[in-house]
Amino acid sequence: MGLSTKREIRIGQMSDIHLGVRQYGMYERAKDFFNAAMTAAETLVEQNPDLVIIPGDIFHKERPYPVDQRYAIQLFGMFQEHDIPVVVVRGNHDASYAWSRRQGGNEIHVLQDLELVTYLDDEVRVITLKDDKQVRIWGLGYHGSEASGKIAQLVKENAKALKNRSIPNILVVHEFLNNMLKSAEMSEYSLDAHGFDYVAIGHFHNWWVNGAGTMCCTGSTEHVDASEWKDLERSVGVITLKKQASKWKPKVERLTYKVRPKLRKLLELGETSSKDAVISIEETLREIDIEKTIIRIDVTGTLKDTKQPLDIRAIASSAQKAFYVDIHTEFEHPGLPIQESQSLQVIMNEVFVKEFGIKKSESKRWVTLAEEMKKILSESLDTRGESAVLDLLYDFVSRKPVKKSKTKRKIRRRTK
Repeated sequence: MGLSTKREIRIGQMSDIHLGVRQYGMYERAKDFFNAAMTAAETLVEQNPDLVIIPGDIFHKERPYPVDQRYAIQLFGMFQEHDIPVVVVRGNHDASYAWSRRQGGNEIHVLQDLELVTYLDDEVRVITLKDDKQVRIWGLGYHGSEASGKIAQLVKENAKALKNRSIPNILVVHEFLNNMLKSAEMSEYSLDAHGFDYVAIGHFHNWWVNGAGTMCCTGSTEHVDASEWKDLERSVGVITLKKQASKWKPKVERLTYKVRPKLRKLLELGETSSKDAVISIEETLREIDIEKTIIRIDVTGTLKDTKQPLDIRAIASSAQKAFYVDIHTEFEHPGLPIQESQSLQVIMNEVFVKEFGIKKSESKRWVTLAEEMKKILSESLDTRGESAVLDLLYDFVSRKPVKKSKTKRKIRRRTK
């Protein structure tokens, strides 16, 4: 039977896995992201697709920890066990081209060397599937503002292949469209004009499909940011491509699954005192303190008695059941002395100069060191929350130096 008569192809799609996220400085969240990715993969395996496509961001950082690389091997090993090929492209969180060139490759290359994935790095390749089916995948890594030009160049260099309709032409990209983000330079129209049969999109963390059903973004496999919580379930997609006359028509199906529960609450306090504000936040937290849930409370209002920040960590620690509590406050302070806002770098610089006696010419280096320490601690395997990490940093930069004693130290001579 000729390849042109293979008239139906089923493709699974999942994206933005972000293995290695230690959200809130907690290793437990890295486990959550792995478990969510495994659930997404299991959901696709149950559908028995001919191929799985992943449009970028397998990892959350370009140099993932060994445990996150092992997670990736386990994840893609599941597809390998079921004889389902996987095609991936590079996302903005995966290793950059420059870094990959310097290091002789990246972690996705390693996955390809293990024959777990096919990695397309700005290239076009025909993939042979079960039952001699074939698809032509146009894989483009993350390029940001240069993406439209890169796609146009790829199309120009492979114009003859795009005109061949005997097998479907599928574009896989990791970019925003202006339908998703208004400031994005790439549009649905510009992609549609190239004539691909289907476009798989990554980078946007929520489910999106265009009106014609020819483009789809399945969203992240777990919530990376609270702005994504409007859709508490996560998604994978199954795209069925059917040959109709000279065209391949896609049909997109959304499959959802549950991840760790989240709850976001807006608390508008109006004019209040700092004491009453704390009471109100604690009362709200008791009402929504749900087992194993990530809770975020956004507090607004007017504090009439102080400009000092509330002790958020103490309030959050009062939760008995929640997995993690994240409290964000935005208060106005009318009638109180106006103080020009200062950046954290400026404040830290003053601390080093005044409290530690560091020369002004040297203080910038210490500020940089403190910021790097915060970054390292936030990405560590430590299970402490982000607020605890910030407290460590604050203690480091605000503790007054111990004055050296002027008393001469007695030296005892060791006797033979």
